Amino acid sequence: MWHRVRRALRRRRTSVAVVVTVGPRQSRHLADCLGSLADQHRPPEETWLCGWSGEGLPDGLPALQGLRVAPPEESGNAARNRGRASTRCDAVLFLEASQTLRPDALSRLTGELAPDVSWVGGAGPDLGERLWRRDRAPVFDPAHGRFPQAALTRRRGGPGSGREVRLADSVSDGAERTWSVPFGTVPPAAPEAGHLAAVLEAGVAPARVADPLEAVLDDLEHAGAADVDRLAAVAAALTPAALSGLPVETRLRLWLVGQGERDAMSRLTVDRWFERGSFPTRAGSGTVRARLEVPGVEPPPWLLEVRPTLRLSLRRVRRTEDALVATVYAVVPEVDYAESPPDFTAHLVDATGDRPAVELPVTVRPDPEVTRFAGRAHQSHDTGCLEVALAPLPAGPGGRGRWRLEVGVQVAGLELSGRVTERDARGSAGLLGAPDLAGGGAVRFDGTDGLTVGSAGEATEDAAVSPDPPAAEQVEVVDGRLLVRGPARGAFTAALCLAGLRVPAEVEVHGGRFTAAVPLRREAWGTGPCALPTGTWHLAWQGDDETSGGDLSIAPSLAALTPLDTVHADHRVRFRRGLRDQLLVELAAPLADDELGPRAQHRLRSAYAAVESPTDPGLVLFSSYAGTGATDSPRAIHDELRARHPGLRTLWTVADHAVPVPEGARPVLLRSRAWYDALARAGTVVSNVEVDRFYRTRPDQRLVQTFHGYPSKSMGLALWRSKNHSPLRLRRQLADTAGTWTVALTPTPEMDRHYREQYAFEGTILNHGYPRDDALVGPGAAHLRQRARAALGLAEDDVAVLYAPTWRDDLATNFRAAPLVTHLDVERLAERLGPGHVVLLRGHRFHRPPGSSARTIDVSSHPEINELILAADAAVLDYSSLRFDAAVTGLPMVFLVPDLADYAGTSRGFLFPFEESAPGPLLATTDEVAAALEDLAALREGWSGEMAAFNERFNRFHDGRAAARVVTALWGPGEPGEPR
Repeated sequence: MWHRVRRALRRRRTSVAVVVTVGPRQSRHLADCLGSLADQHRPPEETWLCGWSGEGLPDGLPALQGLRVAPPEESGNAARNRGRASTRCDAVLFLEASQTLRPDALSRLTGELAPDVSWVGGAGPDLGERLWRRDRAPVFDPAHGRFPQAALTRRRGGPGSGREVRLADSVSDGAERTWSVPFGTVPPAAPEAGHLAAVLEAGVAPARVADPLEAVLDDLEHAGAADVDRLAAVAAALTPAALSGLPVETRLRLWLVGQGERDAMSRLTVDRWFERGSFPTRAGSGTVRARLEVPGVEPPPWLLEVRPTLRLSLRRVRRTEDALVATVYAVVPEVDYAESPPDFTAHLVDATGDRPAVELPVTVRPDPEVTRFAGRAHQSHDTGCLEVALAPLPAGPGGRGRWRLEVGVQVAGLELSGRVTERDARGSAGLLGAPDLAGGGAVRFDGTDGLTVGSAGEATEDAAVSPDPPAAEQVEVVDGRLLVRGPARGAFTAALCLAGLRVPAEVEVHGGRFTAAVPLRREAWGTGPCALPTGTWHLAWQGDDETSGGDLSIAPSLAALTPLDTVHADHRVRFRRGLRDQLLVELAAPLADDELGPRAQHRLRSAYAAVESPTDPGLVLFSSYAGTGATDSPRAIHDELRARHPGLRTLWTVADHAVPVPEGARPVLLRSRAWYDALARAGTVVSNVEVDRFYRTRPDQRLVQTFHGYPSKSMGLALWRSKNHSPLRLRRQLADTAGTWTVALTPTPEMDRHYREQYAFEGTILNHGYPRDDALVGPGAAHLRQRARAALGLAEDDVAVLYAPTWRDDLATNFRAAPLVTHLDVERLAERLGPGHVVLLRGHRFHRPPGSSARTIDVSSHPEINELILAADAAVLDYSSLRFDAAVTGLPMVFLVPDLADYAGTSRGFLFPFEESAPGPLLATTDEVAAALEDLAALREGWSGEMAAFNERFNRFHDGRAAARVVTALWGPGEPGEPR
């Protein structure tokens, strides 16, 4: 009987509690956090919500089994302790409300939590980012409680034995997770300077508080003198050994504070604001030092020492007649291999230590991909591509044994070695466990031992299994077409797919084999043929019987060659193996090897900055939305300029060749050498968004900033101050924005003051309308409406409703990404409106694509917003400046703004009251929107007076001739232009 009990106990699943701490400003993210817990393949038994610092919990949280709410605490660490003490589960995972879990996270982590393991997760100082056995979890010190960071110190308990897994693959952080503030906000950490000083005074190692320390230093300009003095006194007393555990930049900044160089520290912080931790180094005699200059201060050499690391990644494996050849990237990120050539060795090391290591032949094959893999702007690692031939080895005692691959490097007087514990899973390296060495000896890979080789005669546990046909065995690109070949059992159809895009393939099947041909160009939205957009595509197939289908598999023979690269006129193509053994086709812009990656871009920018030759007044470079379109005011100016000054040469920035450029312009690929050359040579640069921060307008050059929407929301200094930017940061922002403008466009003279006040702009302002709106009222507007509706597939009597929510700073995850706001239930609106109605869903250019359905069309990728305005019969908007453009046409509008008070007061704010610039009803629900749109004639008539007053106030210069006025002002009258 007892053996059955023991078996049952062994089979009992480890119970898990998730403790979610909800700190200041984090409650807005809580629904997403709980939603990710509800979606777990292996859901937790308990979830404890533990608020702190007075943070309340929002209403309408997702239903979640085992959800409990703990009493509030004063600090984040006290809240963690409360959650840990409240549960009786076997294991506990600490999360912050602004974090989410991947669906497989808990099953993956619990699977690693062996009986002899105390924790599973990342090995960094943040103890919260681990799954702990409850009885071995730390007790967090509540005294350090104002910091949302998980663990600054522990009162009892220790890490014990743990197993590191790539937790970063399982946990996603919300915007500015630590402080839960909108993206781009400098965390308001200055008030914590005194608390942090107290933590350091208590003897906590600086490395344990690296994250909050960096936040405090980032915001130190706002700190009070007493707090700064206290922190400076602590920093001055820290020994080199105490500082050595900090990243070199943090170490330098803290040392500067300790030396009384607060201003120099803040200048260094702002100068390196956007460097992403990249810096040049000097290596030699076994030492690596960062080359970080502080004007007027000479840091001691020991302060700039960088601890070198060796990163080893298995990228490819291939068979030869007598061995398996492994391609390994061996990178010491801190050392420039071009300045300090490395020498590599490779050995197979007996896992038991009983047998001597066996040296393996190593061949160095320089590859610029290694430098891109390393991701450093100042160091080259081309010569870090190694080919290592593996062969089966004699068995040890008992006839079995495992051998680990270890790689060593001697460089700049350093000697480093390590296991190959990283790999590219989406290529041939992901197949390990399947191939055998000639003569026996299974080759395997795991994240702890890395690449291991079995003794001769040891069987492979996982045999390679060829997928059922159809499967891709051969791939190539010929004459602009992707050709895929392989075995097939019968006829089928196929398409190349990316999100909602599908490009049909021509499939021929003969003698049990198929050839699928897919054009890498397409016609989209009636704009003419252009290259497929960049992204990771997959081939989907469907059998003629309609009962079989799915993603096209990749055969082992082709998978063994991946990743496989090829470059063509329109694309840089990489074929990869997906994690489900499917064929993936990555399309990228066709940049050259010496244009790709941080290192290449740094060199190109340095060359750009060194150009001293005069600009060419006959050359004009246009850019719209950072190369993602050829539209907006720059397009209107371009077309007018070509009509009236045909002798001028025009270039158009394109992010990839999916962007169609206007007639007469030549495309220039963003980030290419030709693009940098154009930036340096063009006499005039026209852009509707801010240019890159490295750009500086040359003395004989002018930059025309057209902007891309009517000024209505908080901007410039007011916006940056709301994001907690310090005086030095404000000066940097002004230099990077208005400091580059020569000419700025505004829609009316009344708007000029916002740019004078918020950007301190003293240059020329042209203030008689935005050229972007010319097409809305020009003689071709009716034709544009017909063409746009035809391209959208709308019937003549279809009622098209355009839904275009704005970009939300508070939801952003980086400068160019944010989820689509979900106030409108698009499917419900389409259902309520009924047959004959179609909702056109237009995300902001930084939104993730939402997708289409039967009565909704995703038009986020449509290149011309004006055509969508003209195609629509009504619009649902929120705070988007699109309302000013739509009003020019008299388009009926409703405004879905349930969060108006929050948006106006805390999220973004307005230049003038929103209610004064919304010529339509302000609504709060989907049903209210549907009711308002049921009678468009009544909506139009009921708001006609407000619409007329709105246009008189805001749009009186939008008469179809704004581009003509701009061209005349900048280039002279030229030849008479054709009416457009």
